[in-house]
Amino acid sequence: MSNTTRSRAILATASRLFATRGYSQTTTAEIAREAGVAEGTLYHHFGSKDGIFLTLFDETMEGYLAGIEGILARGATGRETLSAFARFHFDYVSLREEQYLILLRDFPVHLAVEKSAGGSPQREKLERITKLFSRILARGKADGTLHLLFPVRETAQMLRGSFYGTTRLKMLDLIQAPFPRLARMMESYWLKTLAPRQLPRAIPAARWTAPSPASGRRRR
Repeated sequence: MSNTTRSRAILATASRLFATRGYSQTTTAEIAREAGVAEGTLYHHFGSKDGIFLTLFDETMEGYLAGIEGILARGATGRETLSAFARFHFDYVSLREEQYLILLRDFPVHLAVEKSAGGSPQREKLERITKLFSRILARGKADGTLHLLFPVRETAQMLRGSFYGTTRLKMLDLIQAPFPRLARMMESYWLKTLAPRQLPRAIPAARWTAPSPASGRRRR
């Protein structure tokens, strides 16, 4: 078994065990045994159970970020790009339910505390999502296909929270709607909320006449 094969076996096994048993309830000995490798091999490749978790996080986020960048590169309007992003998000998650369940349910508390001061690669990836989302909204604001009531970045953070929360509830089986329907719902609400405001149509001059003085008098 090559180093790459061992590494992939460890990650696949850890992902399955984290999803079924939970991160805190899974030991490195169990991962190594079910992956068919020595526990020392696991430590050689990842250093610790935290290292395995962070590798799963990084791989999942890198693919996600690449997908958003690909959507932006198409050069569509902001509204079209936002629609594509909503569909992409739920498609991507539906194909990686196991990984997202782990990330949204089991992120180790001690890792979150250690990295919360900033500067970690994982925090930088999360920040990149906000930046890319902001670019989508800024494009729509510039081309007139989206109307933002609040600053771009703040709007991006708020909308990002909406799909993060929805995804987390779906992963915890607290939302029963299937992923394709969730995508359509999210897309519909986003586009309606950010739709450009249209001015009332002016009354054609030829069809409008000033009322005569007599029109306001009460008949006797």
